[in-house]
Amino acid sequence: MLKLHMHSVVNTLFSLYCSFNNRRPNEELDPRLSIRSFAPTLPLILRQDDTSSPSRVLCNLFWRALPWCLIKQELEELRILDTGCGSGAYGDYLNECSNGNVKTYTGLDVYEHPSWSLPTSLTKRFHLFNGKSIAPHIPQETNFFISQSAIEHFRDDQNYFLEIQKFIQSHPRPTLQVHLFPSVACLKLYGRHGYRQYTPRTVSKITWMFPDSECTLFTLGGPACNRVHDTYITQPMARTGVDERKNKSDEYRHAVMNAILEDQKSQTALTDPSFWALVICSYWKHPLEV
Repeated sequence: MLKLHMHSVVNTLFSLYCSFNNRRPNEELDPRLSIRSFAPTLPLILRQDDTSSPSRVLCNLFWRALPWCLIKQELEELRILDTGCGSGAYGDYLNECSNGNVKTYTGLDVYEHPSWSLPTSLTKRFHLFNGKSIAPHIPQETNFFISQSAIEHFRDDQNYFLEIQKFIQSHPRPTLQVHLFPSVACLKLYGRHGYRQYTPRTVSKITWMFPDSECTLFTLGGPACNRVHDTYITQPMARTGVDERKNKSDEYRHAVMNAILEDQKSQTALTDPSFWALVICSYWKHPLEV
């Protein structure tokens, strides 16, 4: 009973902290920060075995939609540093998306994953890091910094970006950053997950660190995708501990695709997205259009 009470207290404190952090989402914005809605290329097709959350489906669509030809033109060889890499699967995925243009992939995580030791055709390196500083592990040739659902887990996310900023300043060449992270809607959908969610105001604290860069914040999904997540994942898990995606996979995939299409037509998707994607281009010659 005591453990249950403490769990409830911790959840309440987390919600209060996040609510405070998420207030005034559109104040004190970086004037250079462009906020745009991401519209996936049609038609939408999900694999028969893909029961990813709506946010993860959108994230994977966003990675694929990046203008890889232009990225290669600017960066030449793609040398990726992925912080919070997990299994390192995004190295292979981005190599596929870019038509084999990833030259090297370095993954950092606080936990070692069994797949790190598996052979792969892509040149991969993995390092354990302490969750505080990535600076000792940044390869000198890095020109593409990425994170997928990771920065919300960094206790000091500002220091993470400060280390990237210092590296870019000391290596003044075309460099790309792409970071995907949770919106305010994720507080209700995911509950106590990571340390925070993000708003345009809190994202501006990041982009101000890169004054000479092009910064674009993309909204992924919106209210319709959030309802699908709540209906098939959040509410069933709260009631019975069962994720209904497993029992209703075909119905779920159909609902996700319809929700993505509905959000593309909705104006509220810009103010109530499912997830964010931040793109920062430093020392680039041409604007990056997604």
